[in-house]
Order: sequence, then C-alpha cells, then structure tokens
Amino acid sequence: MRTFFFCLLFANISMAAEPLKTNENKPFNEFDAYIRNCPDHEENSIQSIAAYINRSAKTDLEKARGVYVWLTDNISYNDKGYNSHNFGDNSAEGVLKSRVAVCAGYADLFEAIAKNTGIEAISIVGYAKGINYEEGDHFSESNHVWNAVKIDNAWRIFDATWGEGGGVKDKKGRLKSIKEFNDHWFNVSPEQAVFTHYPENPMELFTTQKITLEDFESLPDVSPDYLRQGFLTAEEILAKLKTKKPIILPIMFPVDGEYSIRKAPKERTLTIGKLIEFEIECNEPDLKFFLLDENQIWKPLKRNNGNYIERYTPMVSGDLKIIVQSSSGTYVLMRYIVE
Repeated sequence: MRTFFFCLLFANISMAAEPLKTNENKPFNEFDAYIRNCPDHEENSIQSIAAYINRSAKTDLEKARGVYVWLTDNISYNDKGYNSHNFGDNSAEGVLKSRVAVCAGYADLFEAIAKNTGIEAISIVGYAKGINYEEGDHFSESNHVWNAVKIDNAWRIFDATWGEGGGVKDKKGRLKSIKEFNDHWFNVSPEQAVFTHYPENPMELFTTQKITLEDFESLPDVSPDYLRQGFLTAEEILAKLKTKKPIILPIMFPVDGEYSIRKAPKERTLTIGKLIEFEIECNEPDLKFFLLDENQIWKPLKRNNGNYIERYTPMVSGDLKIIVQSSSGTYVLMRYIVE
C-alpha cells in the first residue's frame, strides 16, 4: 500500500457558470445508467464491481468508462480529511469501505478495479494546477494523483477525482466540495492533460514532445473541454514552447450548451485595425451568440446553416467579448483585450 503525505487538490471551479456539455460521450448514456444502477450486493468487493462492469462492457474503453463512472458516483471527496490533513486510509480497500477519499484513494481504487476488469492501468503521482493554483506558481512537491489506462495500445489520462466534482474555499479557507459529475477528465489525450497534470516520473508523461516541469509551469491553465472546442489544439500551443515566449490564450468560460468554436483568434490580445473572424457551430435553436465590442455595442453573430459567423475589425482599445444568450440567462463565453 502506498501512502502520500501531501496536500491533495480538486479542480478549481470558481469561474464556472454552468458545466460545458458536448456530444462526445453521449454513446455512453445507456452504459452509464447500467453502471449507476449497480446493485449493493455487487459493490462489496473490488472483484465484484469489476465483474459487474465486464458483464456489459464490450471494449477496453467501456471498461475504463465503467470504472470512472462507478467511482465518481459512489466515492465522495474527503473534505474533513483534506481540511485536517488527516487523510485516513486511502488504499483501494480502505476507500471501498469508507466511500470517501482524497485523490490518492481515487487513483488507487481506480487502478485496482481497472486491473480486475483486465485492462492495463497505473496510478501517477505528480503536480496539478488545482484549487490552490495561481498563474505563475512553481512546483517543488507533488500534490496530486491520477491514472493512465492503455486504450488501443496508447496511454490515455483519467482523473476520477476531478471528474467527481469540484470545490471552493469558504471564508476560513476550508474546502467545500461539490459533487457534480463531469467527463472532461475521462479518456484525455496526454497532450491535453499536460496543461494541468505533470508526473513526477517524466516517463509517465506519454506525450510525443519532450516537456519539462519548467515548461509545464509556463503553460496556460486550460482544461480538456477548452481544447476540445476545435479552434485551438493542444499541439499548436505546445509547439509555442520552443519560442520561450509567454503563451497568453483567450479567456474562455464554460457555458452550458452543445456547440463548437470552429474559428476564433488564438491570442488574447487583439490588434486595432486587424480583421478577426469567429465561427461557432451550434444546432440548438435556444442559443444565440453576440459580439460585445470594445465600445460595448452588441452585434449578433450571423447565422448560416447552423453556424454563427462574424468578421470584425476592432478600432479602439478595450475589452471584446463573445456572449451566449439562452433561456437560462446571458453568459460571457470568450474574452479578449484590444490594444
């Protein structure tokens, strides 16, 4: 049994309006329901949980999905342990019994169930940009544990701790976790994960490009859902590491809805007098998109066959935003600075 003596982190959710939804994992809806309906008598041991998963899972990816969903549904974050620094028993068996864990416990139990389903999985100790992270922070001690699973002969990243929900700090600095499933940290490419997760052992990075801890510290704190939008890839950003220049991306807020940003400026700072273009793919009739320009004038994006398009040239300095309007409210989606 491994023991970890460090502060363990949640993802920081303080900026979020509503969680981003995508079509990506809809094929798992029926399978997820099966996992969440696991009978109590099937949850008495690691082996019985794995056997229950295997009765429905047809692929290694479905097996990993089953482990991820079962963990996020049945294990809660140990707020009391986090706040007291008395983390308790975070072995796989200990977490299965108590049903609470910090990240080491999530990872240990994930690995144990995954291996019993017959898939190759490991736990990774390393550095993460979680709830206490501020831009520019440096890392000297590991603070998080997550998993990697080999799917179709390639390692993929899974973080059930961050998939279980998020957390905020109260006025006294105590963690208050919020249990709210998301699958942003299910089956993530190593290139997408490295913006927020860096292993102690560089061999467990699994990226094609060599990335140092110093590189990791200089990378922007962006999540997989940001990178899955489509207008900017992880590989494009990682290529900029070679320039040694600061990487300053557009600020993007997660807003509820099914859409993809196909085209948008890739730098946060826009130049006065230079044409910019936006293209957002969206088939939800309830969603409307606007450009709020540097003069605070609202301009609706033009709709064309399911795409919202805008070509615009900023003429004065100030903030420029892309706004989403839905039946539930009006939200900022993207924010730029015009200079």
